Amino acid sequence: MKTALLTLSILLVSTVSGCAYFEPYKPTLTQGTVVNPEVLQALQPGLMVDQVVELLGPPLGQDPFDPNHWEYVFYTTDPEFQPDAIKHLVLNFDDQQYLIDWKQIESTVNIKR
Repeated sequence: MKTALLTLSILLVSTVSGCAYFEPYKPTLTQGTVVNPEVLQALQPGLMVDQVVELLGPPLGQDPFDPNHWEYVFYTTDPEFQPDAIKHLVLNFDDQQYLIDWKQIESTVNIKR
């Protein structure tokens, strides 16, 4: 009886600790608009809103209180997918819908999965 209890205890402990070796499946997460550095070269002050949309696509974030401020954000958990893509781009337009300036923001957020 004691050997059966000991064997059962060892079996139970080995199966419970064995679960720590398995990791759940984590699918690749990709969100946002891919903006390549080559496309950024085509941006110039004075472009109309329609021209910017043609180059970059529609903005991911448009401030409802300031429609002249656009943001393009890109995030992926796959380091091999679009490694040179710009992660965060901010564009500003004037009241006549002409591009004034833009800047690339370096992201310091690291999300561990």
